[in-house]
Amino acid sequence: MYTGLVLAASRGNLDPLAQAGGVSHKCFIDIAGQPMLRRVVEAVMGSGRIGRTIVAIEEGSIAEARALLADLPGADTIEYVASRDNIGTSVAAVAREELLPMVITTGDNALHTSEMVRFFCDSLDGLPGQGVDGALGLTPASYILEKYPEGNRAFHRFRDGAFSSCNIYALLTPRSLNGPRVFNSGGQFGKKPKRLIGAFGLFAFLLYKSRLFTLRTVLGALSRTVGLRTAPILMPFAEGPIDVDRMQDWELANRIIREREGTA
Repeated sequence: MYTGLVLAASRGNLDPLAQAGGVSHKCFIDIAGQPMLRRVVEAVMGSGRIGRTIVAIEEGSIAEARALLADLPGADTIEYVASRDNIGTSVAAVAREELLPMVITTGDNALHTSEMVRFFCDSLDGLPGQGVDGALGLTPASYILEKYPEGNRAFHRFRDGAFSSCNIYALLTPRSLNGPRVFNSGGQFGKKPKRLIGAFGLFAFLLYKSRLFTLRTVLGALSRTVGLRTAPILMPFAEGPIDVDRMQDWELANRIIREREGTA
């Protein structure tokens, strides 16, 4: 079993989506009849692969988050911790050896399903025995653009194709606990690739931008700079990378889930 960590920090009521939704926090906006955070946590807990669930959110929003999730099956076992200044420090504040292996996702990935989380976890099984310390989920661009050309995702482009992050990660070994620091700049490397320079160095940035090497080659080079081995998990889900950062994402997520659930 894995520990599940849901990172749910936002800009509070200053976030445009929170304001548009009339809520105190972006992760509390309504997605086809349910708060977005509830959908994400339900996907994590419903996967059957998560034994312990932790939600990291601003301290002032913990009580409201707890109330929104109160009637989920197993809600009384959810742990809440105060988020920190950025993704890296929020993960580092929670992750410790006794909680490994750990699967990490974000509170704005409203389209994640239990099936996606289960597929990711199933793909992780056995990787530590192969010397892999961590992993990240990626969906090929072709899957996304064929189904949702309006999604306008940011892609990582390599010699063997383009991919988009599903915002789902795994820390598998004690050595992986050094990994979260690469997100201290805020992450979002697909949207803001120059952040790679601060996280991995100029050489790794140039390797990434050249598009002359495969995904696994570049990921291997990036991993070596932080002293751990990371594996890509290719996710066959077009919805996996669609997070809710903008109004058009919100509208798209609502439409997809209404069609998925057959609701008006």
